[in-house]
Amino acid sequence: MTRTVLDQLSGFAERLRLVREACGYASRRGFAQALGIEEAAYRKYERGESYPQPETLGRIRQLTGATVDYLYFGDEAGLPVRLHRNITEITG
Repeated sequence: MTRTVLDQLSGFAERLRLVREACGYASRRGFAQALGIEEAAYRKYERGESYPQPETLGRIRQLTGATVDYLYFGDEAGLPVRLHRNITEITG
């Protein structure tokens, strides 16, 4: 993989972890269960090893309110206020 792709995966992975924690899911397992996917698949997303399929992205959006623009590019403009506030509290 090229450096740009690896950087994008890393950013996505970190933002996904922040969203999970900001929504009160302390464990990957619990979040994966809420999404209806295997924990091993979800773990790959947070480790930056792969991206979720579009259907899973849709479920993440429904469950958390996180936009695809935020997850992929870090654009906070469309985030729900509560989610944005919680992410800000986590990141300091």
